[in-house]
Amino acid sequence: MLRRLRQELEKYIGYDKGGRPLLVVAFSGGRDSVGLLAALDELRGDCGYELAAAHFNHCLRGAEADGDQEFCRDFCAARGITFHTVRRDVRSLAGGANIENTARRLRYEWLHSLCDACRGRGYAPVWLLTAHHQEDQAETVLLHLLRGGGSSGLAAMRPLNGELLRPLLGISRRDIEVYLAERHLPWREDSTNACPDMTRNRLRGQVMPLLRGINPQAAAALGQTAAVLAAEDDYFTSLLSEKMRAAVFAEGRAEYPLALLRGEHIAVQRRLVRLLWQHAAGSELCSLTFEQTEGILRLTPGKALHSAGGIEASVRGRRDDRRLVLRQFTDEELARRAEKSRRGQ
Repeated sequence: MLRRLRQELEKYIGYDKGGRPLLVVAFSGGRDSVGLLAALDELRGDCGYELAAAHFNHCLRGAEADGDQEFCRDFCAARGITFHTVRRDVRSLAGGANIENTARRLRYEWLHSLCDACRGRGYAPVWLLTAHHQEDQAETVLLHLLRGGGSSGLAAMRPLNGELLRPLLGISRRDIEVYLAERHLPWREDSTNACPDMTRNRLRGQVMPLLRGINPQAAAALGQTAAVLAAEDDYFTSLLSEKMRAAVFAEGRAEYPLALLRGEHIAVQRRLVRLLWQHAAGSELCSLTFEQTEGILRLTPGKALHSAGGIEASVRGRRDDRRLVLRQFTDEELARRAEKSRRGQ
């Protein structure tokens, strides 16, 4: 595992001997993050980077979560690893929103802000590392497949995305377990990992064992599929950059000539619609379902389609200048529309 991890680090980030490179590890205290942090600690003397761990306490599991936080603090103290931590009451901050999505958003906001703060203290470059491994990638591919995701979704997690690096994506859970056993390293178990109500847990505990019965290398095969589709998606995206020049953007709004859109191959049409949605929503990811994307492509003048992110799609303009318009409604506008709907107006 150490050899492959070192190869991944050299492949994606290299080592700048003239600067103060810092690797910030998202450290939950679970098996995978313990394996990643311990392995990076072993390598840092030869590779010349500095190391820090970042633990986010979501305050969702009471004393168990507090125990995770203390475990992480002690683990780092014993090894001389800089430790950062924060507590957030995710349940109350979520309001009525999805708790899991809120937890992820808040966690990554804090992790990225921590990286920015480290740059302000003179570290450069600064990388954020997570311990997602081969099985995590396989499960993500299956989740996106079940949701009807296209090649962008099936590309799943990228090894490198901006400052975020996932160096264990090609390493199996078994390899991590062997590494931990050889070094007698402890870790914490998250009790929610055994909850059968969570989709990912059912994939891990029920679906993946069945797939391994068909192909013992199922996780690796799904990971290879993700890698192939990621490369194809990047290539497709580069081709679309020229076509996106026909779009017109404003705050919370994106337009595209309808005749140009409908003159493209259907694969290009779908991608253009999703890119337009991302611009209107101000999002790096597209939340459109397949049905919503197809519905937008079928729109006729006078019709509108409402989708995730408060985005309304419609066809506007004169007959000789029809344009597909995607517009983001404000919270106030959405509230007024909801009130009118309740009144039957």
